[in-house]
Amino acid sequence: MFRSLIRPSTCVRCLINRIQYNSTNKNKSEIDPGKIFIRRDVQDLLINITGFDLSRIFRVRNNKNLDRIVYKYLTDKQLKEEQEKTIERGRAKLQMPPVLSEANENIEILEKDEMLSGFSTSKHLFIDISLGIPIRDRLIVARDVDGTLRTATLDEKRRMRQIYFPIVGRELIMPKMFEDEHLEKILERGDYEFILDRACTQFEPDDRDYIRVTHRIYEHIDQTNSYDVLRSTRHFGPMAFYFVWFKKIDRFMNDMIRRDLMNDAVSLLQLYAIVHPNSKVAEYNFNDTNPHDLIQAFIENEARIPDLLGEALRQYARKTQQAVTSG
Repeated sequence: MFRSLIRPSTCVRCLINRIQYNSTNKNKSEIDPGKIFIRRDVQDLLINITGFDLSRIFRVRNNKNLDRIVYKYLTDKQLKEEQEKTIERGRAKLQMPPVLSEANENIEILEKDEMLSGFSTSKHLFIDISLGIPIRDRLIVARDVDGTLRTATLDEKRRMRQIYFPIVGRELIMPKMFEDEHLEKILERGDYEFILDRACTQFEPDDRDYIRVTHRIYEHIDQTNSYDVLRSTRHFGPMAFYFVWFKKIDRFMNDMIRRDLMNDAVSLLQLYAIVHPNSKVAEYNFNDTNPHDLIQAFIENEARIPDLLGEALRQYARKTQQAVTSG
């Protein structure tokens, strides 16, 4: 059956090369957030903003599969080694999910064979299961009932990958928790990290539903000023990048100022300058200007809610002056 549905005359390697060439020559003019997100300087800024609170990173999230607590007597040297290992494990837990553009539906007709029309009452899907090929690079094609051989749709690719190369925790059918009605109920409870973790398991980072779910979560966090819930988690960086990408950093920066996180606020402005090189923020001198003046310049030039940030900055200045006077 396989030989009849994909004919020997059809060169599989030629099909792969043709598909890859066509896919890499489309939409090049569009700005890809993924290319900016993975830049080293951007990653460094996001890591600084995220924070590194070990008590948060290793906090117990549920009561399932808890390891038995083990107490050990250690020398000072062994204690230092264990602390260094804990720090490394903490950094690994803060590895941020990638930020990508939404995958485009790109179906390409590879062959039409009228002799195979009506051969079967169902379409047939084929996937390359050769060893050593990254899962996202595997060729997946479909033979329709009318004899058309084409590349698979995004949904067909998702299902075939999960069937042949299953990911633990991922389901073939999207769980109802990601539907808008049920998602809102979860957001009302403030279970942001839980739903973000589940989204990372269920979807690929360029999946339309992943982007829809994560963006809705970020918007809810922004509306409720719940930024601190994700601080020192792997999701804080992508959330900060989202606010910067869409120029929605006012309330986010206000939260930083009120928490005395002025260095984080400056890092946020530096990230803004990288993502929006044509903005006035990109002209700021971050090396020789103090944080107060940088934020004040942002309020005057780019802020969408200048009154909110202006009040937060004035309160910070008064608090700083009182501390200097009392000291």
